[in-house]
Amino acid sequence: MKEKFETYKTKTKDSWGSLSKATKWLMAASFFITLLAIGLFVFFNSQSNMSPLYANLDPAEAGEIKAAIESQGIPVEVSTDGTTISVPEEQVAGLKVSLAAEGLPKNGNVTYGIFSENMGLGMTDRHFDVVERDAMQNELAYLVKQIAGVTDANVMITLPKENVWLTDEEQVSTASIVIQGDGSLNLDQKQINGLYHLVSKSVPKLPMEQIVIMDQNGQVFELQDTGAPDTNLTVYQQNREIQQGIEKDIQRELQQMLGLLLGQDKVVVSVMANIDFTKEKREEQLVEPVDPETGEGIDISVERIVETYASEGAALADDAGTGESEIANYPAADGTGTSESERTEERINREVNRINRQIEMSPYVIDDITINVGVEPPVPDNPATLTQQHMDDIRNLLANTVSTSLSMNEFQPTPAELDDRISIFATEFQGRPELAEEEPVTTFWTGIPLLWYVIAGVAVILLTGIILFVAKRRKKQQEELAAELEMDYFARAAAKMQPAGNAEEEEVDLSEFNNRANPKRKTIEKLAKGRPDDFTNLLRSWMADD
Repeated sequence: MKEKFETYKTKTKDSWGSLSKATKWLMAASFFITLLAIGLFVFFNSQSNMSPLYANLDPAEAGEIKAAIESQGIPVEVSTDGTTISVPEEQVAGLKVSLAAEGLPKNGNVTYGIFSENMGLGMTDRHFDVVERDAMQNELAYLVKQIAGVTDANVMITLPKENVWLTDEEQVSTASIVIQGDGSLNLDQKQINGLYHLVSKSVPKLPMEQIVIMDQNGQVFELQDTGAPDTNLTVYQQNREIQQGIEKDIQRELQQMLGLLLGQDKVVVSVMANIDFTKEKREEQLVEPVDPETGEGIDISVERIVETYASEGAALADDAGTGESEIANYPAADGTGTSESERTEERINREVNRINRQIEMSPYVIDDITINVGVEPPVPDNPATLTQQHMDDIRNLLANTVSTSLSMNEFQPTPAELDDRISIFATEFQGRPELAEEEPVTTFWTGIPLLWYVIAGVAVILLTGIILFVAKRRKKQQEELAAELEMDYFARAAAKMQPAGNAEEEEVDLSEFNNRANPKRKTIEKLAKGRPDDFTNLLRSWMADD
């Protein structure tokens, strides 16, 4: 073992000594660069990614939680404003569970749990009332903060005092609430009324009229009865929202369609509509003939009476009678001749269409609409690059939209009227909003600068080159050593076989001898490469024979 160590030591010294100065510096630099790269890799790999554990904390809460985490030996970071606590990402879930088991964060407020913790004989009624009111305020604030968009809430409650005297005046509670919301907080009237109901039902003897709710900007949220008639302002707001909704729907549909044809950032659409909000309810009682052509109704009943009378007697005289019993100038009967008479009577009952209509006209009908479209040409500074075919296609699309929208009002515009309601212009867009690039997710590998990757790559390349260079050089040295040993062995053998006087001819014979020994040389080289231990033993046996 010691001999092998000495052999390796000698070979190492010989190999290092045989290297040039430049090679030595290159190997030393590669070694230190590799060592530095490994150290940096280990350093960055040992750094934990910090993830927020709690946010929007009070300084007292943050300090309490920080102390509890540090007592467990876990690194913790606090933001500059003292409201956010960050811990290693892999520790977030476990810390939330363990801290919750310890009752953290406590929010620094009094809750209903204080009654079970501190209830005792030493608590007075007044002390109990104060603690109860404080707990009620904090619990109510917690309820309000459950609403989407509400980040914090402050509640002040005034409870009525018990009166020992009988009185007709009812004692009521009062509540004042200030809510703080983020940008997404937008409560409609139903949500505001629901918030009033929530507060009223959470506090005893608290009517909704005694509640005041406002936001951090001082805007008061008023309670309104949804069943009562709307005020003028509320009606205007509703009409305005409906009008904007109709305009936005038409604008969105046109923007999507034109964006697919021209590009989303190449077109902008503006829609202005005039909406009829009139509610009309009327009743019509109409009578119409069954047959519009003749203007007659349908026959319900028909009655025809025909009377015919005939008699025989004296013929009528030519001169008028003048007797005492006769009427002057009236022809008298002479008792001879015949007389006939006929009477026809017809009664027809006809029925017509009787129409009763109760018409209720729904509002929100589009009376008029105007659409303006701006298009950026393919070459922004050259409007001529936008072909007339594209302009005609856009105009036809807008004309169909306007015609369909106005058809609800039973108005069919002419082509000239459609052109008056459509405007298309080509121009270069200015002041496009810059889209915020999404921040990439930062991990350990993405957090390492690119320079370190370059250094690590160069170090790996240098180290690989040095290893290949040393291996090749060692192989060459082994071949040279084997050749020298072979030549030395055969030279000694030749010296034993020839007399000493032929020393000058020895060198000449060596070359021939070496040429003859070439097959054995190859065998020895294979032995040195494949089985170095056997080769070493062979050399030792040769040296022992000498």
